Amino acid sequence: MSTVSLVAGIASLIVAAFAGVYGRRQHRRHAAVVGTETTAVRDIKDESMVELKGTIRADEPFDAPIGGDRSAVAAWEVEEWDERGSSDMWETRAAGVYAAPFELDDGTGRVRVELGDHVSDASPDTGIQEVQVGPIDVDRLISNGVTADNVLAALEGFGVEISVPPDDEPPERIAAFVEGETEVTPQTDSITNVLDVGTKHGERRYYEGTLGPGDDIYVLGQVTAAERATYPLQPDDAVVRPPDDGQCIISDKSEAELADSFSQYKYGYAVAVVAAIAGGVALAVGAGVV
Repeated sequence: MSTVSLVAGIASLIVAAFAGVYGRRQHRRHAAVVGTETTAVRDIKDESMVELKGTIRADEPFDAPIGGDRSAVAAWEVEEWDERGSSDMWETRAAGVYAAPFELDDGTGRVRVELGDHVSDASPDTGIQEVQVGPIDVDRLISNGVTADNVLAALEGFGVEISVPPDDEPPERIAAFVEGETEVTPQTDSITNVLDVGTKHGERRYYEGTLGPGDDIYVLGQVTAAERATYPLQPDDAVVRPPDDGQCIISDKSEAELADSFSQYKYGYAVAVVAAIAGGVALAVGAGVV
């Protein structure tokens, strides 16, 4: 029995599982985007999934938590460098999408959009480890944006806003954000290690992307009836929200760009198949079957 082959086989199967889940998720998004026809706001008549393209009109924007931009939608993510486990890597501490109600204007009419606030938390002890190969953060490389609950914000301008070294006082806005958002834990202290070069344990990266008044956007969401609505619905009677079953997508990318980014599902499936075969062979060799 070969322990090395068994370990390699298990590792390959883990990769296969991750790639398969990633491929399936991207496949569903791709199918939703390409399979839903764009609807003009004036043609909204009933409660259903709808694809809309238009401009944000927001009377009450808010200050984005990290960069402070006046926003109708702010997507953010907090990552921290962890060296306590078997390997050093970035771990997601929390990710979220904050949104104020706004109207989408496509030139034929306006409809109210209410995404709500959504936060996915990952504490230091149960942090979601990023998939990383050497210095390359694979999750960041293949990410389509921020997903929290059933909302995906796929934003063109999503990037690093602020990096905070361990044991440093964070900027005032970041400190207020961490204190006010219960799902974001305080930053971890560094570990004294004379061999620690480059990124230090506990360093944090704060990512953020925003959409504000006047931005052109794509929205895939669920049309619901407002209070005292009459039927057939009119745009004034409708509110677009995240669906109970499925995913809401909001983006400043074109439909073609979104579909192209989600077409990565093909590579996910291919990697899953190759890794599964390699894992099966390695396990068979390790067990002495072949």
